[in-house]
Amino acid sequence: MNKDLDKKLQLYIGKMAIWELPFGNSEWDSSAKKLEDALREHGIGMKLYYEYKMPGGLSQSDFMNRLCLLEFFIKFYPRYAIKVLSDKKLTKTDKAKIFQYVWHNRRKFIKTAKQYEAEIRRLNPELASIKTNHPNSYSIIYGATFGFAPDEIAYFADVSNRDFKWESRIIDLFKKKYGIEVTYVLAPKTAEKVINLLEQNIQINSKDR
Repeated sequence: MNKDLDKKLQLYIGKMAIWELPFGNSEWDSSAKKLEDALREHGIGMKLYYEYKMPGGLSQSDFMNRLCLLEFFIKFYPRYAIKVLSDKKLTKTDKAKIFQYVWHNRRKFIKTAKQYEAEIRRLNPELASIKTNHPNSYSIIYGATFGFAPDEIAYFADVSNRDFKWESRIIDLFKKKYGIEVTYVLAPKTAEKVINLLEQNIQINSKDR
């Protein structure tokens, strides 16, 4: 049996995996780019979105699809196998193809997770020195895939020193006071800088009235 899947089944497993990941959508987009664009509308030009080089020369959006496949392989037996077997929309042949695909490729894909991080660090020197304090952290991989600034990736990766209550307050502040949706975690110094710039804008606009 062919070790590769046809496009229909590739889409099937991709959609199945995407909802288990913290991406929020099956289509690639960047919370950092959205915030950068929103600030520009307020007259603030601040670099928050980075286009990193990804393994294999893939685009960030194509690499997100690769991560979905990795997720599928890692959690196939404890999570996805039963879903595949019980899905009445799949034929017996489809199910056999998926199981055969996992059997031939699972070990190879799981092994690549740390290789991805090492390659991303090598390709992007600004990320090389960032430390993670969780053995299974994908902070570098996910952060680069969605173009988060190095400061945000470093803060997100430092799990033991994150202030989750503060993060929620900052997101609430941006929405209620400035009308700006922040859908990812900002580092404290980034949040402080953005807030200062927004407050300066408010003061300038109030003087012009």
